Amino acid sequence: MDINLIPPSELGKGSNIKLNVCEHEVDMYWKVAIEVLEVIAENNRKGEPTVMVVPYGPIGPYARLAYLVNKHRISLKNCVFINMDEYLVGDDETIPYENPLSFKATMDRVLYNNVRSELIMPKSQRLFPEPGREKEI
Repeated sequence: MDINLIPPSELGKGSNIKLNVCEHEVDMYWKVAIEVLEVIAENNRKGEPTVMVVPYGPIGPYARLAYLVNKHRISLKNCVFINMDEYLVGDDETIPYENPLSFKATMDRVLYNNVRSELIMPKSQRLFPEPGREKEI
């Protein structure tokens, strides 16, 4: 079956997974950023931590999340983001931070460095996979 032939009204039927269809890709970026912000804000209100596994891509939502966090002054201090990805050099070493393909550098550039210092979580709460440290996560 060609999934591109499934009408939008039929997508997600029979699944417990919530599905939203956006008209444009950028709409999805905003929607993801808003939903992440809402979860964090609700957990902050309840005094609960937010722990999220965050993929590297698409990276579009992260700049929007930084904007929304700053605009609405939502603290990330009680958040832990477990970043899913990083490239390796061989089996036991991540690529250098200075490498343009570094996921860690991109997340810093797109999200973490763009959130006001009084709102951003400490670096110790921004976890990235590192060879030999898998059990820590």
